[in-house]
Amino acid sequence: MTAKKAYSRMGFLYLIFSLVVLGIQMVLSLVLYTYFPVLYDDYAFLMMLSSLSLYGVGLLLLPLGAKLSVKERTVPEKHSMKFTELLQAFCVTYLIVAVSNLVGQFIIGFLETLTGSVIVNPVDDMVDNMGPVLLLILTGLVAPVFEEWFFRKILVDRLLIYGEAAAILISGLMFGLFHGNLDQFFYAFAIGAFFAWIYIRTGKVRYVMILHGLLNIFSSVVLSQLLNLADLDAFYAAASDTMEMFRYCLENPVEVSALVIAEGLVYCIMIVGLIFVIRGKKRFFLKPQAQQPAEGGQMKTALLNAGMVSFIVYSVGYIVVETIMEMV
Repeated sequence: MTAKKAYSRMGFLYLIFSLVVLGIQMVLSLVLYTYFPVLYDDYAFLMMLSSLSLYGVGLLLLPLGAKLSVKERTVPEKHSMKFTELLQAFCVTYLIVAVSNLVGQFIIGFLETLTGSVIVNPVDDMVDNMGPVLLLILTGLVAPVFEEWFFRKILVDRLLIYGEAAAILISGLMFGLFHGNLDQFFYAFAIGAFFAWIYIRTGKVRYVMILHGLLNIFSSVVLSQLLNLADLDAFYAAASDTMEMFRYCLENPVEVSALVIAEGLVYCIMIVGLIFVIRGKKRFFLKPQAQQPAEGGQMKTALLNAGMVSFIVYSVGYIVVETIMEMV
């Protein structure tokens, strides 16, 4: 099978996956809204139902669809990661999230200024409306296991033989688009590509599952719980005056301590991640593959085919519609 045909078939497969999930979720929403309005207003229930339909469809469709679409698989050579290497990778992952999120927020801020509207972050809604236990289960366990299997194991194994760089790019791009909103696209794209590189270098999907889970738990559970203890509006209002800030700190030691711990953890992890990137930059290399297109042809082959173009057009269109609806 040619590289172009393989990429096209995988693009169509993930397009079908997206459309089936969308259709099922629309039908479920309509049924709940019509016959079970109480459940329709229960955010936690809707999230569980959405996750069940999303990962259930993926579980039934993607492994079999990938096997039928692209029979040839290239499983990366297996290497183990030490516990310290896993911690290093986590720090680098969080640094990547922070930097790519800054880029995303800059673009979103520009759009908000241009339109005079606010783009709602769906992650904030999820954190605010779900209990920590359910949030821990869905974001720390369920999502990392299924998403890494779908977008690293299944996808990369079928595309790796046609070049590491293109496989990493497509894995990250499709993962970012899969999230279906502008807020998450940028950092999901970046960490998706990084996780694809780790999977290619180790050949063991459990490592990226662990990293994905740690990232979600730290961001959505640990940091959110710490920040919930602090009244950020009151803190920033007091920050404009030295004496007022001093008084606020004395009167609210728990809130200030939670904020200091949260900020301290974030900056320490980012600094450590940057140190590891600088010291370990020689580790970031790519190996030529057996059926890799000629130099300069990898990305063209991966992106310019019917399946991938269709998936990208649909996903970008979905994000545009979602963004407009959030801004109305």
